[in-house]
Amino acid sequence: MEQYLISKTNMKLYKTIDINTWERKNHYLFFKDYANPFYNICTNIDVTTVLDFTKKNNLSFFLSMLFLSSKAVNNVKELRYRIVDDNVLAYNIIHPFSTVFNDDKTFSFCPFTYYNEFATFHKKGNESITEISKIKDRLEAKEYRLDVIHYTSIPWISITGMTHPRKTFRGDSIPKIVFGKYFNDGNTIKIPICIEVNHALVDGFHISEYLELLQEYILNAKIYLKT
Repeated sequence: MEQYLISKTNMKLYKTIDINTWERKNHYLFFKDYANPFYNICTNIDVTTVLDFTKKNNLSFFLSMLFLSSKAVNNVKELRYRIVDDNVLAYNIIHPFSTVFNDDKTFSFCPFTYYNEFATFHKKGNESITEISKIKDRLEAKEYRLDVIHYTSIPWISITGMTHPRKTFRGDSIPKIVFGKYFNDGNTIKIPICIEVNHALVDGFHISEYLELLQEYILNAKIYLKT
């Protein structure tokens, strides 16, 4: 039976998966000890609606996409799974942790808190970006957290593929999502997106669920981005 536990390191609520009764037991055991269990899928999604909505309402396109993506992530349980030692933890809420561009053309690691209400997320997100810009050591690791998704935005390149630097240690399981430069495709505007996941926890089907949800939220931006 799954048990609810409190993490002593970050006090986030999660539950521990009973691997013996888990439907993914064989897949997890097959991939978990690979030297590199990660794979990366890249595709393009239609952002015409959300881009138009953010421009008309003077909203941050970056924060809007970060919110919609985080909303989709939190609705796919496999993207909330993390490996700790020989346990699989299922976090109830996952927060975005993203690079942000600095005035000196470097970048910072910026933690964001996910809120169900976009108005709060947008306001707090802008505050987080302002706060991180004041920190001298912008790559300083505050506290290693598992209840996050690592995001990167590369708005200068319409990427078709992506790899990531990773510290090699057993159990690394935090997904990484990258947005590239949006581009015109006929009557639509599309943006490249790459998502990298640990195959012990996430299959291609689960990525497709995330992408379908994200596209749905984007197409209904006026509903989900209420301020």
